Amino acid sequence: SSSGAHRLATILMYLSDVKQGGETVFPRSEMKDAQAKEGAPSQCSGYAVRPAKGNAILLFNLRPDGETDKDSQYEECPVLEGEKWLAIKHINLRKFDYPKSSLASEDECTDEDDRCVSWAASGECDRNPVFMIGSSDYYGSCRKSCRVC
Repeated sequence: SSSGAHRLATILMYLSDVKQGGETVFPRSEMKDAQAKEGAPSQCSGYAVRPAKGNAILLFNLRPDGETDKDSQYEECPVLEGEKWLAIKHINLRKFDYPKSSLASEDECTDEDDRCVSWAASGECDRNPVFMIGSSDYYGSCRKSCRVC
């Protein structure tokens, strides 16, 4: 995002039942062809999850190597009958309004985790650079310990 925050996970919480339609679909999912065709939820393409009040879906938006997991992308099918109420919670790696302009500042050079010093000492800056140091769209959790700022 433009604020420097990177989404780690998304939680979709269904607050209502829907009579028809309104599924959450995962067009890139490997499961899209495994879903039963008879009684298919709707005409939306992709693996579909029917909304049910009280249910939730947890999506991890990053892979363990820190790269974006494009398979976590989802779409919402139109509601054909009834109403759909959904609450969405995004979990970011750092506070959402972290200013990009201050990333190079010595005063702002910090580690995001207490374990960064030991991780850096064990070679994680080289083995896991996206998480530790960062990339063009991810700030990096251990920049101070990896001595990049």
